[in-house]
Amino acid sequence: MTDRPERTVSWPVIGLLLLLLPLATTPYTVDAREVAVVTLFGRPVRNLAAPGLYLRAPWPLHRVTRYDRRARLLDVAPTEVLTKDKKNLVVETFVVWRVSDAERFLAAVGTPEAAETQLSDLVVSRVAASFGQRDFSVLMSTETTQALIPESLPTDVAGVAQERLGIDVLDVRLRHVGLPVQNEQSIYERMRAERLRIANAYRSEGEEKAATIRAEADRQAAELLARADRDAAEVRAAAEEAAARTYAETASLDPELYLYLRKLEAAEAVLDADATLVVPHGTLLEPLLEAPR
Repeated sequence: MTDRPERTVSWPVIGLLLLLLPLATTPYTVDAREVAVVTLFGRPVRNLAAPGLYLRAPWPLHRVTRYDRRARLLDVAPTEVLTKDKKNLVVETFVVWRVSDAERFLAAVGTPEAAETQLSDLVVSRVAASFGQRDFSVLMSTETTQALIPESLPTDVAGVAQERLGIDVLDVRLRHVGLPVQNEQSIYERMRAERLRIANAYRSEGEEKAATIRAEADRQAAELLARADRDAAEVRAAAEEAAARTYAETASLDPELYLYLRKLEAAEAVLDADATLVVPHGTLLEPLLEAPR
C-alpha cells in the first residue's frame, strides 16, 4: 500500500476568511423604491429615506429592514354607518398610501398587513363620523352640491396616519354608497311611488294644458269659419247684386228676348227630364209658358 499525503489545515487562511466574512456584509444599498431602518439588537438607530450605498456594523449587530415606498391601494371592506337621522348606509372606500418613515412604521406596525388593518379602522371611523353629521336625504339627493366626503377628511386621516404609523395617505375616496340589503326593497318601493306621483302630476298638468290648447284652437277655428261664412255671404250678395244688375241691363236692351229666355227657363224648371210635350205647330209653347208657375 502506498501512503497518502497528509492534508494540513491552513489555520491562518481560515482565520482570515472568518475575519473578512463579517466585513463583506457591512456595505448595503437602499433602492430608490425603498425606505429602510437600521436596528441594533431590535432598536432603531438609523432611518434611511434616500437611495444610495451605506455601511453598517456586521451582523448580528446591525440589521437592515426595508419597506417598499411605492404607493399601495387599500380597498376597505364595506361598512355599515348611520346618518344623522339614524338611517343605515353601506359605504365602501379605498385608500392610496405608502411608507414614508421606516423607523416609525417598524415601531408602530412592522408589516404592511398590520398597517392596512389600522388604516382601515382609521378611515372607517372618520367616514362614519362624517356621515353621522348629515341627514340621509341630503346624502342621497341628486340635487345636493356637497361632496359625500368632506375635503378635510383625507387631510385629517393623513395627519393621524403619519403621526401614528409613519405612512403617507395620498388619497381617500368613496367607491360605493348604497343601502343595506334588508332596506333596499322598501326604499325602492318608496322611490317608485314618489316617481309615480310626480309622473301623474306631470301627466295631469299636461292634460290640462292640452285641453286649454284644444279649446283655444276650437275657438279660433270657429272664429275663422264664422269670418269665412260672413265673407262668403258678402261675396255671394255682391255677386247676386252684380248678376241682377247685369240681368236688368240685358233685359233693357231686348225685353222680348229676355222674356223669351225667362219662359224657357221656367219650362225647364217645370218639365221633367223624361217628359214629352206635344204642342200644335206654331204655338211655340205659348200655352205652357203662359201657365202659372
